[in-house]
Amino acid sequence: MRRAGAGKAIHPPGLLSRLLEWLRGRRQRLVRAGEGMPLLLLSYPAGSESAAGLVETAYSRTLGGISPQVRGPYQELWPALPALVVVLLRPRNPCGCLGHHHPAGTESRLARRLAADLGHAVAEIDLAYQAIEDWQPEPLASLGVGAAPARLRPLHFQAAVLAVLLHEMEHLAFPQRGERQILARSREFYAQAMRELVSGELGRDYGMAWSRPP
Repeated sequence: MRRAGAGKAIHPPGLLSRLLEWLRGRRQRLVRAGEGMPLLLLSYPAGSESAAGLVETAYSRTLGGISPQVRGPYQELWPALPALVVVLLRPRNPCGCLGHHHPAGTESRLARRLAADLGHAVAEIDLAYQAIEDWQPEPLASLGVGAAPARLRPLHFQAAVLAVLLHEMEHLAFPQRGERQILARSREFYAQAMRELVSGELGRDYGMAWSRPP
C-alpha cells in the first residue's frame, strides 16, 4: 500500500538501518484473534516491543470490537488465507509504502523456514508502523470532534494499522483483484472504524467540520 506522494528510490536504500537491525536482532510474537482468523507471527526489531504490542491489540481486540457491518466485508478473507501469516514490522519502508504483500516465492527466510517445518503454506506481509502512524488519510477530520490531536492519535493508529493490514491480506487472498478496488475498501474501512472508535472512546462524532460563513 503506497502512501500518497511516496517517491521511488534511485539507489539501494536502507543499508545502515538493515545492518543495525541485523546487529540488534529481531523478536517474534504470536497473535491470536477470532475463530477462523489466521494467526499472526509478528517479527520486529529488538526495542520495538511497544509497536508490536499495538499491532497485537489492533488485530486481537480492536478488530473484534468493530461492528460486524464495518468488518463484515473482510470475513471472506479468512478462508482464503493460510492459517499463519508472518508480519514483518519495521519503522519505515525505503520506498515510502505503508506495507507490502509478499507473493509466493518472495517470502523471507523466516516464512520459508516455518512453511518447511510446519508442512503448511505460510503467507507474509510487511508493515511500516511509524509511517502508518504518520499517515493522514483524513487530515482535517479532527476538526469534526474538537479533540486534541494527542487524543486521536492512538485511535488513528488502531484504525490505520488495521486498514493497511487488511489491505495487504486482501491482496494475498485475492491476487486477481486490482489495487484500486482494494484501496477503496481499505480507505472506507478506516473512515468507518475511526467513527466507531472515536464515538466509543470520546463520545463524539468523527468527520469533516465545515465552519459556517459569518
